[in-house]
Amino acid sequence: MSTKKFEATPTPSESISLDTISKENVQDAWKEYEAKPEYKEFNKHDMIESMQPQPKPESSS
Repeated sequence: MSTKKFEATPTPSESISLDTISKENVQDAWKEYEAKPEYKEFNKHDMIESMQPQPKPESSS
């Protein structure tokens, strides 16, 4: 994993310029994520299934 250094965050009184953000910069930033196989395919059915409450095991007393 690579580490990217960022400039200091401007204070609330300073303005922010988005002029330096280009389409190429955005694509470059996402390259590492696109290379990972877990981000290649998104299965919404698995996601929905994982969000369902798990049935509670019945305890026999």
